[in-house]
Amino acid sequence: MRSNSILGIIYANVHDDLLPGLTEKRSMASVPFAGRYRLIDFSLSNLTNAGVSQVGIITKQNYQSLMDHVGSGREWDLDRKSGGLFILPPFVSGGIDDGVYKTHLYGLVGIMNFLKRATQEYVVICDSDVIANVDINEMFNDHVENGADITIAYKYGRLPKNHDKVMVLTVDQNRNIKSIDFLKERANVNHSLDIVLVRREFLIQRINEAVAEGKVSLSRDILIPALDKYKIMGYRVEGFAEIMDGPKSYYDLNMKMLDSKVRRQLFNRERPIYTKTHDSMPAKYCIGSNVKNSLIADGCVIEGEVKNSILFRNVVVKKGAVVENAIIMQNGVVGENAHVSYAVMDKVSTVCDGAELNGTNQKIVLLKKEQKIGG
Repeated sequence: MRSNSILGIIYANVHDDLLPGLTEKRSMASVPFAGRYRLIDFSLSNLTNAGVSQVGIITKQNYQSLMDHVGSGREWDLDRKSGGLFILPPFVSGGIDDGVYKTHLYGLVGIMNFLKRATQEYVVICDSDVIANVDINEMFNDHVENGADITIAYKYGRLPKNHDKVMVLTVDQNRNIKSIDFLKERANVNHSLDIVLVRREFLIQRINEAVAEGKVSLSRDILIPALDKYKIMGYRVEGFAEIMDGPKSYYDLNMKMLDSKVRRQLFNRERPIYTKTHDSMPAKYCIGSNVKNSLIADGCVIEGEVKNSILFRNVVVKKGAVVENAIIMQNGVVGENAHVSYAVMDKVSTVCDGAELNGTNQKIVLLKKEQKIGG
């Protein structure tokens, strides 16, 4: 990829409604994942691993947590005088979507000045609910070599269960996209990962045309009509690549991180996934504790039993407590002789001494941020 030739755009609040309990006070982009990450870390890392040096994050609501996480962008090498990281406001004016944007298209309308002032030749647009390690460099080279006008990253597999806005692609043997549909059945298909590469001036022109005609949808009103006019290519992503699409999906995708094969696909040395770093003490495993097949972050204190679980920073599991098949976020506490299973505990939540928080594999229970049960 030519240096500084791509501008990155990430939607922070895309599909927040799919994780209602976890996005009440935060954006989808800042939802914690896999013991130490936030969902936006994957999109940010994909871009910066390809040398992208300017990234705009389109916000909408509840983005204080996101701003605290990304900061100046130092962890992603985006704290720089030229380019860098930009938190973009959610407001749109002068159109049918006045106020806070309601669609992907009008999210871009709201940052039109940012797009116009940019000097990069290309733009990569990403959603923040995609968990994948994508080689944007390879995608870019593929785009240029094939003379494509638009390239869409996709994978072959089952459609997300609760997501009705994922584009299903018909791709020929040369990876030309011949059709785009929105299907409800969950068969194995080629479906978009909501990563789109396009020339910046081309994008601006298509946005202006769509808005002038009263259009509102990026996929239905720009991408689908472009099939008959322009060359739209698909870039197939191999390995682990999933879209977060609901509470059960959030739980299942976290649990997949306990599989070393999945971790090797997602977190590799060639293209690391970066995140905000903290200076924390190592986890402490007390005498009598028992931990099996779990991810334990720094600062945790384990006195009880933990099995098949993910514990974020500074979680405390007290003596006699049992945690199994659970996700406990930062500063969570499980009291003495308490039991937690098939559950997600948000940050600073507490299961008091002797209390139980038990779900099932089909119905995961959620303890919200700062909530307490028992006692």
